[in-house]
Amino acid sequence: MKNGVGQSLRRSVAALAVAATMLPASAVAQSLEQAVATALDTNPQIRQAFNRFKASEEQVNQASAGYYPTINFDAGIGREWTESPSTRRDAANNSGYDDEVELTRREIGVSLRQVIFSGFQTTNEVKRTEFEASAEQWTLFSTAEDLALEVSRAYLEFMRAEQIVVLAERNLESHQIIFDQVKQKTDSGLGSTADLSQVTGRLARAHSNLISAQNNLSDAQISYQRIVSRAPDDTRIPVPDAVMLPTTLEAAMELAKSGHPTLKAAGNDIYAAKAQRDAAKSTYYPEISFDLSASWDDNLDGSDGTLPGDEIDVGGNNDEILAMIRVNYNLFSGGADRAREREAAYNINESKAIQLNAYRDIEEGTTLAWNARVFLKQQMQYLRQHVEAATETRNAYEDQFKLGQRTLIDVLDSENELFQARREYLTAEYDDLIAQYRLLNATGQLLASLRVTTPEVWNGDENYEGGVQ
Repeated sequence: MKNGVGQSLRRSVAALAVAATMLPASAVAQSLEQAVATALDTNPQIRQAFNRFKASEEQVNQASAGYYPTINFDAGIGREWTESPSTRRDAANNSGYDDEVELTRREIGVSLRQVIFSGFQTTNEVKRTEFEASAEQWTLFSTAEDLALEVSRAYLEFMRAEQIVVLAERNLESHQIIFDQVKQKTDSGLGSTADLSQVTGRLARAHSNLISAQNNLSDAQISYQRIVSRAPDDTRIPVPDAVMLPTTLEAAMELAKSGHPTLKAAGNDIYAAKAQRDAAKSTYYPEISFDLSASWDDNLDGSDGTLPGDEIDVGGNNDEILAMIRVNYNLFSGGADRAREREAAYNINESKAIQLNAYRDIEEGTTLAWNARVFLKQQMQYLRQHVEAATETRNAYEDQFKLGQRTLIDVLDSENELFQARREYLTAEYDDLIAQYRLLNATGQLLASLRVTTPEVWNGDENYEGGVQ
């Protein structure tokens, strides 16, 4: 993967010195875009957010059911024991009748109810659930944006830890060479045991640095695997989309305010709370409905259709068909209606406070990411100079040590300083990359900049007002 290495060899001799320590890349590499796409498919946080969104869509369907009539069918059969004024009257008029009548009761009924007017409750409930579904949809996209940043950070942290291991290995190799040279001189009687003790200690420190770097690499790999659900494999240095990076802090803030999914989710929550308040006011209006029902019953209330005295059976059927316009108006509910309206008003204020807090968080994140870029650029200029100077110093000290003009400690110190300078520059380079991805995330453009497309099912069954278009 020569392109990946070539991208790291940029801007200065110092960068060349750092890039020389990087691992060789493979022709088939796992890009950052592929890692983000894999995480979107497998990460549990995305699945939770997606299922919350789909559940909220079903709530919209439930609220929309209020526009349609309800149709019920019921039927029953069983034994009925009846003692009533009519049965006692029949017994008094005819000695053959008992006060108590036992009959087989049969019932069949069908009813239809269509609400004509409900104080706009159904309309407002549909609006509320649609805004809530839209909020969950934007929350899903916000979760994906944050996950993409988390993957980007883990990806770059792994690459940085991997290359620091290489730096530590080369530092150990340099110390080993010096140790072998000093030991050879000491064994031949030309060197002092003090020099050998000094270089032995520095060699042990180089071993310790390597072990620490390997430990950090192991931690970075585990962190990456937890997020992406697979181990990193032949990673390559990503290049943020420079076109989508804002050029000023003001431009970044405008992008964040207009396009960040978290703010859009918070805005839809406010609209949902307002619709809930309007729905709470529906109890101040009467409910008007159209009821249509039909029933076919037999042997109700102890009457089998037999007339007393003449024993004439006229049938126990009791059939009925109704078509009614009904008005139901609650005149007093103990203050519950006013309490629900006040509750909804408080919910609106809470949603507004949540939106303000989200705005502050995004404003803070955007500013921090921008400042990190600005200061890292300034810092990296001096870190490059440090690497250049440390490289020249190390080379000069080695030559002077061979001529007896420098002590062994001078050489060891210059070697250690070069290692530290290279590690600091490498760390700053990756911090700069992370800051760029943080800035893209803060403005809500990270997924778009990575050219990672989200699944079609994320767009939902409907295009809700305020939702993703």
